[in-house]
Amino acid sequence: MAQKLSASDYVYPLKNVAGYYSANFGEMRPNHFHAGTDFKTDGVEGKSVVSVADGYISRISLSPSGYGLALYVSHPNGMTSVYGHLSRFRKDIHEFVLSERRRRKRSSVDIYCDKDCFPVKQGEEIALSGNTGSSMGPHLHFELRESQSQKTLNIIAQGVITPKDDISPYFMKLHYFEVDTIGGIPYHSDRTTMKVYKSSDNTYKLEQKTPVKVGRKGYFVVETSDRKNDCANTYGVYNLKLELDGKRIFEYRNDGFTFDLSRYCNAVSYYPIQRNSRNEAMRTALMQGTPKLFFPTVVNQGIITTQEGEQREVTLLATDDCKNTSMLSFSIIGKPNEECFKPQVDESLRKVYYNHDFAEKVDDTMSVIIPKGALYESIAMKMCASEITPKADSTIKILSPAYLVHDDNTPLQKSIGIVFTHNVEKNLQRQTVVARVNSNGWVSYVGGTYRYNRIAARTTVFGTFCLVADLAAPVISPSFKDGGDYRSSDKISFRVWDNFSGVASYDVWIDGEWIPVEFARNRSVINLKAEGIKGGKNHKIMIKAKDSCGNIASWEGSFIK
Repeated sequence: MAQKLSASDYVYPLKNVAGYYSANFGEMRPNHFHAGTDFKTDGVEGKSVVSVADGYISRISLSPSGYGLALYVSHPNGMTSVYGHLSRFRKDIHEFVLSERRRRKRSSVDIYCDKDCFPVKQGEEIALSGNTGSSMGPHLHFELRESQSQKTLNIIAQGVITPKDDISPYFMKLHYFEVDTIGGIPYHSDRTTMKVYKSSDNTYKLEQKTPVKVGRKGYFVVETSDRKNDCANTYGVYNLKLELDGKRIFEYRNDGFTFDLSRYCNAVSYYPIQRNSRNEAMRTALMQGTPKLFFPTVVNQGIITTQEGEQREVTLLATDDCKNTSMLSFSIIGKPNEECFKPQVDESLRKVYYNHDFAEKVDDTMSVIIPKGALYESIAMKMCASEITPKADSTIKILSPAYLVHDDNTPLQKSIGIVFTHNVEKNLQRQTVVARVNSNGWVSYVGGTYRYNRIAARTTVFGTFCLVADLAAPVISPSFKDGGDYRSSDKISFRVWDNFSGVASYDVWIDGEWIPVEFARNRSVINLKAEGIKGGKNHKIMIKAKDSCGNIASWEGSFIK
Protein backbone atom coordinates (compact mmCIF):
# COMPACT_ATOMS: atom_id res chain seq x y z
CA MET A 1 0.00 0.00 0.00
CA ALA A 2 1.14 3.56 -0.76
CA GLN A 3 1.77 5.93 2.14
CA LYS A 4 -1.25 8.11 2.91
CA LEU A 5 -0.48 11.75 2.24
CA SER A 6 -1.90 14.71 4.12
CA ALA A 7 -2.52 17.91 2.17
CA SER A 8 -1.81 20.01 5.26
CA ASP A 9 1.81 18.80 5.29
CA TYR A 10 2.71 20.50 2.01
CA VAL A 11 2.57 23.87 0.27
CA TYR A 12 2.43 24.59 -3.46
CA PRO A 13 5.92 24.17 -5.04
CA LEU A 14 5.76 27.36 -7.13
CA LYS A 15 5.18 31.04 -6.42
CA ASN A 16 3.49 33.60 -8.63
CA VAL A 17 1.92 31.22 -11.17
CA ALA A 18 -1.69 30.81 -12.34
CA GLY A 19 -1.86 27.26 -10.98
CA TYR A 20 -2.45 25.07 -14.04
CA TYR A 21 -1.11 21.63 -14.94
CA SER A 22 0.29 20.24 -18.20
CA ALA A 23 0.46 16.53 -17.26
CA ASN A 24 -0.83 14.34 -14.47
CA PHE A 25 0.55 11.36 -12.59
CA GLY A 26 0.59 7.93 -14.20
CA GLU A 27 -0.41 8.92 -17.71
CA MET A 28 0.96 6.78 -20.52
CA ARG A 29 4.27 7.90 -22.00
CA PRO A 30 6.42 5.96 -24.50
CA ASN A 31 7.47 2.89 -22.47
CA HIS A 32 6.83 4.44 -19.05
CA PHE A 33 4.22 5.87 -16.73
CA HIS A 34 4.64 9.58 -16.06
CA ALA A 35 6.19 9.61 -12.59
CA GLY A 36 4.94 12.98 -11.35
CA THR A 37 2.76 16.01 -11.95
CA ASP A 38 3.80 18.74 -14.38
CA PHE A 39 3.04 22.28 -13.18
CA LYS A 40 2.69 25.04 -15.75
CA THR A 41 4.91 28.09 -15.25
CA ASP A 42 2.85 30.46 -17.41
CA GLY A 43 4.99 29.77 -20.48
CA VAL A 44 8.18 31.25 -19.03
CA GLU A 45 11.26 30.20 -17.08
CA GLY A 46 12.50 31.68 -13.83
CA LYS A 47 9.52 31.19 -11.51
CA SER A 48 10.36 30.72 -7.83
CA VAL A 49 10.47 27.02 -6.83
CA VAL A 50 10.04 26.40 -3.10
CA SER A 51 10.40 23.40 -0.84
CA VAL A 52 6.93 21.99 -0.13
CA ALA A 53 7.90 21.08 3.46
CA ASP A 54 10.76 21.26 5.96
CA GLY A 55 13.68 18.96 5.21
CA TYR A 56 17.08 18.92 3.58
CA ILE A 57 18.40 18.69 0.03
CA SER A 58 19.52 15.07 -0.23
CA ARG A 59 20.32 14.87 -3.93
CA ILE A 60 21.32 17.26 -6.71
CA SER A 61 21.33 16.17 -10.34
CA LEU A 62 22.53 17.99 -13.44
CA SER A 63 22.17 16.31 -16.85
CA PRO A 64 21.53 17.33 -20.48
CA SER A 65 18.64 14.81 -20.58
CA GLY A 66 16.04 13.40 -18.19
CA TYR A 67 15.09 15.87 -15.45
CA GLY A 68 17.89 18.26 -16.44
CA LEU A 69 18.68 20.34 -13.37
CA ALA A 70 16.87 18.63 -10.49
CA LEU A 71 16.69 18.80 -6.71
CA TYR A 72 15.51 16.16 -4.22
CA VAL A 73 14.41 17.22 -0.73
CA SER A 74 14.08 14.61 2.03
CA HIS A 75 11.43 15.29 4.68
CA PRO A 76 11.12 14.04 8.29
CA ASN A 77 7.85 12.21 7.51
CA GLY A 78 9.66 9.70 5.27
CA MET A 79 8.87 11.41 1.98
CA THR A 80 11.11 12.95 -0.68
CA SER A 81 9.97 15.76 -2.97
CA VAL A 82 11.48 16.05 -6.45
CA TYR A 83 11.78 19.20 -8.59
CA GLY A 84 12.83 18.74 -12.24
CA HIS A 85 13.69 20.77 -15.38
CA LEU A 86 15.00 23.69 -13.29
CA SER A 87 16.87 26.61 -14.88
CA ARG A 88 19.05 27.49 -11.91
CA PHE A 89 19.73 26.32 -8.37
CA ARG A 90 19.70 28.69 -5.41
CA LYS A 91 23.01 30.60 -5.15
CA ASP A 92 24.67 28.51 -2.43
CA ILE A 93 23.55 25.25 -4.07
CA HIS A 94 24.74 26.50 -7.45
CA GLU A 95 28.19 27.38 -6.10
CA PHE A 96 28.50 24.00 -4.37
CA VAL A 97 27.54 22.12 -7.54
CA LEU A 98 29.94 24.21 -9.61
CA SER A 99 32.82 23.36 -7.28
CA GLU A 100 31.91 19.66 -7.41
CA ARG A 101 31.80 19.71 -11.22
CA ARG A 102 35.24 21.29 -11.33
CA ARG A 103 36.62 18.84 -8.77
CA ARG A 104 35.21 15.83 -10.65
CA LYS A 105 35.89 17.37 -14.08
CA ARG A 106 32.38 16.40 -15.14
CA SER A 107 29.66 18.69 -16.45
CA SER A 108 26.95 16.11 -15.62
CA VAL A 109 26.82 15.21 -11.93
CA ASP A 110 24.57 13.32 -9.53
CA ILE A 111 25.43 14.37 -5.98
CA TYR A 112 24.05 12.90 -2.73
CA CYS A 113 24.18 15.28 0.24
CA ASP A 114 24.25 14.88 4.02
CA LYS A 115 21.32 16.33 5.96
CA ASP A 116 23.50 19.08 7.43
CA CYS A 117 24.60 20.35 4.02
CA PHE A 118 21.47 22.20 2.81
CA PRO A 119 18.60 22.23 5.36
CA VAL A 120 15.46 23.93 4.02
CA LYS A 121 12.24 25.26 5.51
CA GLN A 122 8.77 24.91 4.07
CA GLY A 123 8.16 27.63 1.47
CA GLU A 124 11.88 28.50 1.17
CA GLU A 125 13.12 29.15 -2.39
CA ILE A 126 15.48 26.44 -3.60
CA ALA A 127 15.63 27.06 -7.38
CA LEU A 128 14.08 28.74 -10.40
CA SER A 129 11.85 26.87 -12.83
CA GLY A 130 13.12 26.12 -16.32
CA ASN A 131 13.13 23.95 -19.40
CA THR A 132 16.24 21.77 -19.00
CA GLY A 133 16.69 18.08 -19.75
CA SER A 134 14.07 16.20 -21.75
CA SER A 135 11.55 19.01 -21.50
CA MET A 136 9.43 20.26 -24.39
CA GLY A 137 8.56 23.61 -22.82
CA PRO A 138 8.90 25.60 -19.57
CA HIS A 139 7.34 23.76 -16.63
CA LEU A 140 8.11 22.16 -13.26
CA HIS A 141 8.09 18.38 -12.97
CA PHE A 142 7.18 17.56 -9.36
CA GLU A 143 7.01 14.29 -7.43
CA LEU A 144 6.42 13.02 -3.93
CA ARG A 145 8.20 9.71 -3.27
CA GLU A 146 8.45 7.39 -0.32
CA SER A 147 12.11 7.89 0.64
CA GLN A 148 12.90 4.29 1.53
CA SER A 149 11.27 2.53 -1.45
CA GLN A 150 11.46 5.46 -3.92
CA LYS A 151 7.83 4.72 -4.75
CA THR A 152 6.36 7.81 -6.41
CA LEU A 153 2.79 8.69 -5.43
CA ASN A 154 -0.30 10.17 -7.05
CA ILE A 155 -0.56 13.56 -5.32
CA ILE A 156 -3.75 14.73 -7.07
CA ALA A 157 -5.69 11.54 -6.31
CA GLN A 158 -4.61 11.88 -2.67
CA GLY A 159 -5.72 15.52 -2.51
CA VAL A 160 -2.31 17.10 -1.89
CA ILE A 161 -2.93 19.22 -4.99
CA THR A 162 -6.47 20.11 -6.04
CA PRO A 163 -6.76 21.36 -9.62
CA LYS A 164 -9.93 23.01 -10.79
CA ASP A 165 -11.63 20.11 -12.54
CA ASP A 166 -15.30 19.26 -13.00
CA ILE A 167 -14.83 17.63 -16.42
CA SER A 168 -15.45 13.88 -16.65
CA PRO A 169 -13.17 11.66 -18.76
CA TYR A 170 -13.91 11.13 -22.44
CA PHE A 171 -14.58 7.79 -24.13
CA MET A 172 -13.18 8.04 -27.65
CA LYS A 173 -13.36 4.52 -29.13
CA LEU A 174 -14.06 0.93 -28.11
CA HIS A 175 -12.25 -2.12 -29.52
CA TYR A 176 -12.95 -5.81 -29.05
CA PHE A 177 -10.52 -8.74 -29.42
CA GLU A 178 -11.22 -12.44 -29.28
CA VAL A 179 -8.53 -14.56 -27.66
CA ASP A 180 -7.60 -18.23 -27.57
CA THR A 181 -4.68 -20.01 -25.93
CA ILE A 182 -2.96 -22.98 -27.56
CA GLY A 183 0.02 -24.65 -25.94
CA GLY A 184 0.33 -21.79 -23.45
CA ILE A 185 0.55 -19.16 -26.24
CA PRO A 186 -2.26 -16.54 -26.35
CA TYR A 187 -3.52 -15.70 -29.85
CA HIS A 188 -5.54 -12.55 -30.45
CA SER A 189 -7.96 -11.80 -33.27
CA ASP A 190 -7.93 -8.64 -35.35
CA ARG A 191 -9.69 -5.78 -33.62
CA THR A 192 -13.36 -4.88 -34.05
CA THR A 193 -13.77 -1.13 -33.53
CA MET A 194 -16.95 0.59 -32.39
CA LYS A 195 -17.68 4.30 -32.39
CA VAL A 196 -19.04 5.97 -29.28
CA TYR A 197 -20.87 9.22 -28.62
CA LYS A 198 -21.66 11.35 -25.60
CA SER A 199 -25.35 11.19 -24.70
CA SER A 200 -25.19 13.39 -21.57
CA ASP A 201 -22.62 15.10 -19.34
CA ASN A 202 -21.01 11.87 -18.17
CA THR A 203 -22.76 9.10 -20.12
CA TYR A 204 -21.63 7.54 -23.40
CA LYS A 205 -23.27 5.08 -25.78
CA LEU A 206 -22.24 3.04 -28.78
CA GLU A 207 -23.35 4.33 -32.17
CA GLN A 208 -24.54 0.85 -33.14
CA LYS A 209 -27.95 0.04 -31.70
CA THR A 210 -27.62 -3.75 -31.72
CA PRO A 211 -25.63 -5.81 -29.21
CA VAL A 212 -21.93 -6.22 -29.94
CA LYS A 213 -21.17 -9.68 -31.33
CA VAL A 214 -18.47 -11.38 -29.28
CA GLY A 215 -16.67 -14.72 -29.31
CA ARG A 216 -16.35 -17.43 -26.71
CA LYS A 217 -13.53 -15.54 -24.97
CA GLY A 218 -12.45 -11.94 -25.45
CA TYR A 219 -11.68 -8.56 -23.95
CA PHE A 220 -12.16 -4.87 -24.63
CA VAL A 221 -9.73 -2.02 -25.18
CA VAL A 222 -11.12 1.45 -24.54
CA GLU A 223 -9.53 4.67 -25.79
CA THR A 224 -9.97 7.38 -23.17
CA SER A 225 -8.79 10.91 -22.47
CA ASP A 226 -9.32 13.56 -19.81
CA ARG A 227 -9.33 17.34 -19.47
CA LYS A 228 -9.14 19.88 -16.66
CA ASN A 229 -10.84 23.25 -16.49
CA ASP A 230 -9.28 26.16 -18.41
CA CYS A 231 -6.57 23.96 -20.02
CA ALA A 232 -6.20 22.62 -23.55
CA ASN A 233 -3.93 19.75 -22.35
CA THR A 234 -5.05 16.14 -22.33
CA TYR A 235 -4.48 13.94 -19.27
CA GLY A 236 -4.46 10.29 -18.32
CA VAL A 237 -7.35 8.45 -16.67
CA TYR A 238 -6.70 7.43 -13.06
CA ASN A 239 -9.20 4.58 -12.66
CA LEU A 240 -11.00 2.23 -15.09
CA LYS A 241 -13.57 -0.39 -14.11
CA LEU A 242 -15.48 -2.99 -16.12
CA GLU A 243 -18.70 -4.53 -14.82
CA LEU A 244 -20.25 -7.62 -16.40
CA ASP A 245 -23.95 -8.19 -15.64
CA GLY A 246 -23.60 -5.81 -12.68
CA LYS A 247 -20.54 -7.54 -11.21
CA ARG A 248 -17.12 -5.89 -11.32
CA ILE A 249 -14.60 -8.18 -13.03
CA PHE A 250 -11.81 -5.70 -13.75
CA GLU A 251 -10.37 -2.54 -12.21
CA TYR A 252 -7.22 -0.53 -12.98
CA ARG A 253 -5.97 2.19 -10.62
CA ASN A 254 -2.57 3.88 -10.37
CA ASP A 255 -1.89 5.26 -6.90
CA GLY A 256 1.88 4.94 -7.19
CA PHE A 257 4.74 2.77 -8.38
CA THR A 258 8.43 2.06 -7.97
CA PHE A 259 10.50 2.81 -11.04
CA ASP A 260 11.17 -0.83 -11.89
CA LEU A 261 7.43 -1.10 -12.62
CA SER A 262 7.15 2.03 -14.77
CA ARG A 263 7.48 0.15 -18.06
CA TYR A 264 4.38 -1.93 -17.21
CA CYS A 265 2.39 0.85 -18.86
CA ASN A 266 2.97 -1.30 -21.97
CA ALA A 267 0.84 -4.03 -20.39
CA VAL A 268 -1.79 -1.73 -18.90
CA SER A 269 -2.28 -0.18 -22.33
CA TYR A 270 -2.86 -1.96 -25.63
CA TYR A 271 0.57 -1.26 -27.06
CA PRO A 272 -0.10 -1.47 -30.83
CA ILE A 273 -2.73 1.27 -30.49
CA GLN A 274 -1.10 3.22 -27.66
CA ARG A 275 2.22 3.77 -29.46
CA ASN A 276 0.47 5.74 -32.21
CA SER A 277 -2.36 7.41 -30.28
CA ARG A 278 -2.82 10.65 -28.37
CA ASN A 279 -5.48 8.86 -26.30
CA GLU A 280 -4.90 6.20 -23.67
CA ALA A 281 -5.71 2.77 -25.12
CA MET A 282 -6.45 0.82 -21.93
CA ARG A 283 -6.86 -2.95 -21.81
CA THR A 284 -9.57 -4.48 -19.64
CA ALA A 285 -7.72 -7.78 -19.37
CA LEU A 286 -4.35 -8.76 -17.91
CA MET A 287 -1.51 -10.14 -19.96
CA GLN A 288 0.09 -13.26 -18.49
CA GLY A 289 3.12 -11.60 -16.90
CA THR A 290 1.49 -8.41 -15.58
CA PRO A 291 1.78 -7.83 -11.79
CA LYS A 292 -1.48 -7.30 -9.89
CA LEU A 293 -0.28 -4.04 -8.27
CA PHE A 294 -2.33 -1.79 -10.56
CA PHE A 295 -5.44 -4.01 -10.51
CA PRO A 296 -7.52 -4.08 -7.29
CA THR A 297 -10.06 -6.39 -8.96
CA VAL A 298 -9.43 -8.98 -11.66
CA VAL A 299 -11.71 -11.97 -12.33
CA ASN A 300 -10.56 -14.55 -14.90
CA GLN A 301 -7.76 -12.17 -16.00
CA GLY A 302 -10.57 -9.82 -17.17
CA ILE A 303 -11.50 -12.21 -20.01
CA ILE A 304 -15.24 -12.21 -20.83
CA THR A 305 -16.67 -15.61 -21.68
CA THR A 306 -19.91 -15.83 -23.68
CA GLN A 307 -21.85 -18.77 -25.08
CA GLU A 308 -23.56 -18.79 -28.47
CA GLY A 309 -26.67 -16.58 -28.31
CA GLU A 310 -26.00 -15.51 -24.71
CA GLN A 311 -26.66 -11.80 -24.09
CA ARG A 312 -24.75 -9.97 -21.36
CA GLU A 313 -24.47 -6.36 -20.16
CA VAL A 314 -21.15 -4.49 -20.00
CA THR A 315 -20.50 -1.20 -18.18
CA LEU A 316 -17.22 0.72 -18.35
CA LEU A 317 -16.51 3.42 -15.74
CA ALA A 318 -13.61 5.85 -16.23
CA THR A 319 -12.65 8.13 -13.33
CA ASP A 320 -10.05 10.91 -13.28
CA ASP A 321 -7.81 11.91 -10.36
CA CYS A 322 -10.36 14.54 -9.24
CA LYS A 323 -13.13 11.91 -8.90
CA ASN A 324 -15.11 12.82 -12.05
CA THR A 325 -16.59 9.69 -13.63
CA SER A 326 -17.95 8.79 -17.07
CA MET A 327 -19.92 5.67 -17.99
CA LEU A 328 -20.28 3.62 -21.16
CA SER A 329 -22.85 0.79 -21.14
CA PHE A 330 -23.77 -1.65 -23.91
CA SER A 331 -24.98 -5.18 -24.58
CA ILE A 332 -22.99 -8.08 -26.02
CA ILE A 333 -24.21 -11.32 -27.58
CA GLY A 334 -22.35 -14.55 -28.24
CA LYS A 335 -21.64 -15.35 -31.89
CA PRO A 336 -22.37 -18.74 -33.43
CA ASN A 337 -19.50 -21.11 -32.75
CA GLU A 338 -18.57 -21.34 -36.43
CA GLU A 339 -18.03 -17.54 -36.50
CA CYS A 340 -15.75 -17.47 -33.46
CA PHE A 341 -12.02 -16.81 -33.72
CA LYS A 342 -9.91 -19.85 -34.58
CA PRO A 343 -6.19 -19.05 -34.54
CA GLN A 344 -3.97 -20.23 -37.34
CA VAL A 345 -0.96 -21.84 -35.68
CA ASP A 346 2.32 -21.74 -37.60
CA GLU A 347 4.45 -24.59 -36.24
CA SER A 348 7.58 -23.08 -37.82
CA LEU A 349 7.53 -20.18 -35.35
CA ARG A 350 9.57 -20.34 -32.15
CA LYS A 351 7.54 -20.62 -28.96
CA VAL A 352 8.84 -18.17 -26.37
CA TYR A 353 7.30 -18.31 -22.90
CA TYR A 354 7.16 -15.21 -20.71
CA ASN A 355 8.28 -17.15 -17.61
CA HIS A 356 11.23 -19.00 -19.20
CA ASP A 357 14.60 -18.01 -20.64
CA PHE A 358 15.00 -18.36 -24.41
CA ALA A 359 18.18 -18.50 -26.52
CA GLU A 360 18.32 -19.70 -30.11
CA LYS A 361 20.21 -19.13 -33.35
CA VAL A 362 18.74 -17.99 -36.63
CA ASP A 363 21.90 -19.21 -38.35
CA ASP A 364 25.66 -19.14 -37.73
CA THR A 365 25.65 -15.34 -37.92
CA MET A 366 22.79 -14.22 -35.68
CA SER A 367 21.08 -15.37 -32.47
CA VAL A 368 18.59 -13.98 -29.95
CA ILE A 369 18.51 -14.15 -26.14
CA ILE A 370 15.24 -13.38 -24.33
CA PRO A 371 15.42 -13.56 -20.52
CA LYS A 372 12.57 -14.67 -18.31
CA GLY A 373 10.27 -11.72 -17.61
CA ALA A 374 11.16 -9.78 -20.75
CA LEU A 375 7.77 -10.62 -22.31
CA TYR A 376 4.37 -9.63 -20.92
CA GLU A 377 2.90 -12.77 -22.44
CA SER A 378 4.14 -15.84 -24.30
CA ILE A 379 4.48 -15.51 -28.08
CA ALA A 380 4.99 -17.51 -31.25
CA MET A 381 8.01 -15.65 -32.59
CA LYS A 382 9.22 -15.23 -36.15
CA MET A 383 13.00 -15.14 -36.33
CA CYS A 384 14.63 -15.28 -39.76
CA ALA A 385 16.72 -13.54 -42.40
CA SER A 386 14.92 -10.38 -43.54
CA GLU A 387 14.06 -9.43 -47.10
CA ILE A 388 14.91 -5.80 -46.30
CA THR A 389 18.24 -4.52 -47.60
CA PRO A 390 19.83 -2.17 -45.02
CA LYS A 391 20.87 1.26 -46.26
CA ALA A 392 22.61 4.32 -44.83
CA ASP A 393 24.51 7.41 -45.90
CA SER A 394 28.24 7.41 -46.67
CA THR A 395 29.19 7.78 -42.98
CA ILE A 396 27.83 4.31 -42.15
CA LYS A 397 29.16 1.03 -43.60
CA ILE A 398 26.70 -1.89 -43.72
CA LEU A 399 28.50 -5.08 -42.61
CA SER A 400 25.79 -7.78 -42.62
CA PRO A 401 22.41 -8.71 -44.01
CA ALA A 402 19.34 -7.86 -41.95
CA TYR A 403 17.55 -10.28 -39.61
CA LEU A 404 13.93 -10.09 -38.49
CA VAL A 405 13.14 -10.70 -34.80
CA HIS A 406 9.35 -10.80 -34.36
CA ASP A 407 7.54 -7.45 -34.81
CA ASP A 408 7.67 -4.06 -33.15
CA ASN A 409 3.99 -4.16 -32.13
CA THR A 410 4.96 -6.55 -29.32
CA PRO A 411 6.32 -4.61 -26.31
CA LEU A 412 9.09 -5.73 -23.98
CA GLN A 413 9.44 -5.23 -20.24
CA LYS A 414 13.16 -6.04 -20.16
CA SER A 415 15.88 -5.79 -22.75
CA ILE A 416 16.73 -8.77 -24.96
CA GLY A 417 20.06 -9.71 -26.49
CA ILE A 418 20.86 -9.52 -30.21
CA VAL A 419 24.09 -11.39 -30.97
CA PHE A 420 26.08 -11.37 -34.21
CA THR A 421 29.05 -13.62 -34.91
CA HIS A 422 30.77 -12.03 -37.88
CA ASN A 423 34.29 -11.47 -39.16
CA VAL A 424 34.92 -7.71 -39.34
CA GLU A 425 38.11 -6.22 -40.70
CA LYS A 426 40.36 -4.97 -37.92
CA ASN A 427 40.26 -1.26 -38.75
CA LEU A 428 36.44 -1.24 -38.38
CA GLN A 429 36.03 -3.35 -35.24
CA ARG A 430 36.07 -0.47 -32.74
CA GLN A 431 33.27 1.31 -34.63
CA THR A 432 31.14 -1.79 -35.28
CA VAL A 433 27.72 -1.90 -33.60
CA VAL A 434 24.32 -3.51 -33.96
CA ALA A 435 21.79 -1.35 -35.80
CA ARG A 436 18.03 -1.48 -36.14
CA VAL A 437 16.57 -1.43 -39.64
CA ASN A 438 13.24 0.33 -40.30
CA SER A 439 10.67 -0.75 -42.88
CA ASN A 440 12.34 1.47 -45.51
CA GLY A 441 15.77 -0.04 -44.86
CA TRP A 442 17.35 2.89 -43.01
CA VAL A 443 19.47 1.99 -40.01
CA SER A 444 19.56 3.45 -36.48
CA TYR A 445 21.91 2.85 -33.58
CA VAL A 446 21.38 0.03 -31.05
CA GLY A 447 24.85 -0.56 -29.59
CA GLY A 448 27.24 -3.29 -28.51
CA THR A 449 31.01 -3.78 -28.42
CA TYR A 450 32.80 -5.99 -30.93
CA ARG A 451 35.20 -8.57 -29.44
CA TYR A 452 36.64 -11.79 -30.82
CA ASN A 453 34.41 -11.92 -33.92
CA ARG A 454 31.29 -11.45 -31.80
CA ILE A 455 29.09 -8.55 -30.77
CA ALA A 456 26.10 -8.55 -28.43
CA ALA A 457 23.74 -5.63 -27.96
CA ARG A 458 20.69 -5.13 -25.77
CA THR A 459 17.44 -3.70 -27.06
CA THR A 460 14.00 -3.07 -25.58
CA VAL A 461 12.18 -3.36 -28.91
CA PHE A 462 11.69 -6.16 -31.39
CA GLY A 463 12.38 -5.46 -35.06
CA THR A 464 14.94 -5.98 -37.80
CA PHE A 465 18.68 -5.79 -37.07
CA CYS A 466 22.05 -5.79 -38.84
CA LEU A 467 25.71 -4.95 -38.23
CA VAL A 468 27.18 -1.59 -39.24
CA ALA A 469 30.33 0.46 -38.71
CA ASP A 470 29.98 4.14 -37.76
CA LEU A 471 32.74 5.98 -39.62
CA ALA A 472 32.01 9.60 -38.62
CA ALA A 473 32.99 11.56 -35.52
CA PRO A 474 30.64 14.07 -33.89
CA VAL A 475 30.38 17.59 -35.32
CA ILE A 476 31.34 20.53 -33.10
CA SER A 477 29.73 23.78 -34.15
CA PRO A 478 30.70 26.91 -32.13
CA SER A 479 28.12 29.69 -31.99
CA PHE A 480 30.95 32.18 -31.52
CA LYS A 481 33.53 33.41 -34.02
CA ASP A 482 37.03 32.02 -33.83
CA GLY A 483 39.25 34.92 -32.71
CA GLY A 484 36.22 37.09 -31.95
CA ASP A 485 36.06 39.81 -29.33
CA TYR A 486 33.69 38.81 -26.49
CA ARG A 487 34.71 41.34 -23.84
CA SER A 488 31.11 42.54 -23.65
CA SER A 489 29.65 39.01 -23.41
CA ASP A 490 29.24 36.95 -20.25
CA LYS A 491 28.69 33.66 -22.13
CA ILE A 492 29.59 31.85 -25.34
CA SER A 493 27.97 28.65 -26.62
CA PHE A 494 28.43 25.75 -29.01
CA ARG A 495 26.52 22.74 -30.34
CA VAL A 496 27.62 19.11 -30.64
CA TRP A 497 25.68 16.59 -32.69
CA ASP A 498 26.33 13.14 -34.11
CA ASN A 499 25.09 11.45 -37.25
CA PHE A 500 24.30 8.02 -35.82
CA SER A 501 25.31 6.68 -32.42
CA GLY A 502 24.82 9.92 -30.47
CA VAL A 503 27.17 12.12 -28.47
CA ALA A 504 28.50 10.16 -25.50
CA SER A 505 30.57 12.94 -23.89
CA TYR A 506 32.32 16.22 -24.52
CA ASP A 507 34.73 18.45 -22.62
CA VAL A 508 36.01 22.02 -22.85
CA TRP A 509 39.42 23.46 -21.93
CA ILE A 510 40.21 27.18 -21.87
CA ASP A 511 43.86 28.14 -21.60
CA GLY A 512 44.57 24.50 -20.70
CA GLU A 513 42.11 24.38 -17.80
CA TRP A 514 39.03 22.13 -17.84
CA ILE A 515 35.79 24.18 -17.80
CA PRO A 516 32.24 22.99 -16.95
CA VAL A 517 29.43 23.75 -19.40
CA GLU A 518 25.82 24.65 -18.77
CA PHE A 519 23.15 22.65 -20.58
CA ALA A 520 20.53 24.53 -22.59
CA ARG A 521 18.10 23.41 -25.28
CA ASN A 522 20.21 21.90 -28.11
CA ARG A 523 23.35 23.77 -27.11
CA SER A 524 26.01 24.01 -24.43
CA VAL A 525 26.92 27.27 -22.75
CA ILE A 526 30.25 28.40 -21.24
CA ASN A 527 29.77 30.98 -18.51
CA LEU A 528 32.85 33.15 -18.98
CA LYS A 529 31.95 35.48 -16.14
CA ALA A 530 31.42 32.66 -13.62
CA GLU A 531 34.73 31.08 -14.64
CA GLY A 532 36.60 34.35 -14.11
CA ILE A 533 37.84 34.48 -17.70
CA LYS A 534 38.79 38.10 -18.31
CA GLY A 535 41.74 40.42 -18.77
CA GLY A 536 41.02 41.65 -22.30
CA LYS A 537 43.39 39.08 -23.75
CA ASN A 538 43.30 36.21 -26.22
CA HIS A 539 42.20 32.89 -24.72
CA LYS A 540 42.71 29.51 -26.34
CA ILE A 541 39.77 27.10 -26.32
CA MET A 542 39.62 23.41 -27.15
CA ILE A 543 36.44 21.29 -27.36
CA LYS A 544 36.59 17.49 -27.60
CA ALA A 545 33.60 15.24 -28.25
CA LYS A 546 33.18 11.46 -28.45
CA ASP A 547 30.26 9.48 -29.86
CA SER A 548 28.95 6.14 -28.57
CA CYS A 549 31.11 4.26 -31.10
CA GLY A 550 34.30 5.90 -29.81
CA ASN A 551 34.80 8.32 -32.72
CA ILE A 552 36.46 11.50 -31.42
CA ALA A 553 36.29 15.05 -32.75
CA SER A 554 38.11 18.15 -31.54
CA TRP A 555 37.89 21.84 -32.29
CA GLU A 556 40.48 24.45 -31.35
CA GLY A 557 40.22 28.20 -31.57
CA SER A 558 40.46 31.38 -29.57
CA PHE A 559 38.48 34.40 -28.40
CA ILE A 560 39.17 37.70 -26.68
CA LYS A 561 37.70 38.28 -23.24
